[in-house]
Amino acid sequence: MKKLSTLFAAVALLLVATFSASAVENAYKVGNGKVTVTISDLAPNADGTALIACYNIDVAADAIDECSSLVLTPLVRDNNNNKKLIEMIVVNGESRRINTEWLQRVCYGVCDPNSVRFFTVKEGEALHVKTCTQVPYEEWMDDGAAFYVTTQKATYKPNCIHNYPGEEYICDIPYLSEPLVVDPVLAPVPMEANLEGTRVLRTKLFYPVNVTKKVDNYLENAEALALLKTLDQGNFEVTSVSIEGWASPEATVPYNQNLSNNRAKTVKNIISEQYSFPQDVYSVKGNGEYWDSVIDYVDNTEEPIVAENRAAIQEAIAANGDLDKREAAIKKIAGGKPYKAIFDAVYPRSRFAEAVVTFRNKGYNKADAMALYNADPAHISADEYVLMIQDNAPQNVIDSAVELYPNDPRVAAVAAERAFADGNIDKAIELYKKAGNSEEVMNNLACCYLKKGDFDNAKACLEKAENLKIAETNANELRKVYLNNKFFGK
Repeated sequence: MKKLSTLFAAVALLLVATFSASAVENAYKVGNGKVTVTISDLAPNADGTALIACYNIDVAADAIDECSSLVLTPLVRDNNNNKKLIEMIVVNGESRRINTEWLQRVCYGVCDPNSVRFFTVKEGEALHVKTCTQVPYEEWMDDGAAFYVTTQKATYKPNCIHNYPGEEYICDIPYLSEPLVVDPVLAPVPMEANLEGTRVLRTKLFYPVNVTKKVDNYLENAEALALLKTLDQGNFEVTSVSIEGWASPEATVPYNQNLSNNRAKTVKNIISEQYSFPQDVYSVKGNGEYWDSVIDYVDNTEEPIVAENRAAIQEAIAANGDLDKREAAIKKIAGGKPYKAIFDAVYPRSRFAEAVVTFRNKGYNKADAMALYNADPAHISADEYVLMIQDNAPQNVIDSAVELYPNDPRVAAVAAERAFADGNIDKAIELYKKAGNSEEVMNNLACCYLKKGDFDNAKACLEKAENLKIAETNANELRKVYLNNKFFGK
């Protein structure tokens, strides 16, 4: 495995290896003791594609006579003599004025001209040269590579260049054989989840034509009753159950009124027999014929026979407040074919009783909340979703919360924290951007950007959280992974 190229692929965020403290602090003597090399950083870069080399070279005042030059060549080399020159530093004596083109040709022949620097010393003064650069990664650097400095002396009578004393070992190239993981620290985002107040749950029980008796298992009635069962728990207090019955428009208005009354009473009996809601919370009434679904279907369906006669049906509905006459008028249109299509499509679900249950949540209970969620995710409040996500709810609960409450910053914040923990950093960033602009959110966005290696955005977010104590911890992490301290102006 390539240690440099895979340095940051193994984990979400790695501490970029810097050279050991002793190595950074030690100064290495080369060039017959006249040149000092001090390493400040020698490490793989953030994505493992290059080696960052930052070092200082100090040339003593008496290192070279006034008519000669020193050629210093920092390089990376392995035991198989694979090598990569980092740069060439040419230090000219004070009085050297001739044959400059010859030395340039020598240097440019072995090193990129952009990597060759020329300096001239002043009598009695030492020369200080600072370098911070990157060397592109090459495969042979995986194992056994080391940092060297070659010191040579150039003279001009005759024109020649010779070792002085030549290549000298400085130190091994550091890499992380077992990468050290550094995790940024999220800040708790302040939020409240208020379960006080009343909420409403709606459910329907359907009936076959002309039926008012017990219909627990007709159509989706079993699921509707299961939804109500979730409220028959100690964690919920039901304060009202309003039941309204309806009938489809066939038959007469008086008959359908009586039918809807009985359907409402039947639903009340079904609920009260199965669940322990107080008897005084119930209210029951019949509303007669249910025309809302008929009108909606006529206005919007693409069914051919109804669509073709839409205007005539709409006129019959608008012109007849007497519901029996309205139905009779529709039956006369196009030989009754549109009425038959409406009857088949709409009437079966116009025979129902709806229960509207008002309740309050006396406290958070995970099991009760999950039971209500499993019955219908839409019946969970944003407050409950916040508590459920914090209580290690499964991913489907988080997805429902984000879908149902896309603009609730609390939902976004707790969902973002879970996404971060699961390693879904892009999703965490998306959610934190919806969680407000508090210092805690800014700190957490910085953590996400640190995970991605996006140091510029991480720094920008940390600047917005500078008064948050935990942000300084993450700023320190950023300093570790960003080898160039100039990033922080230091």
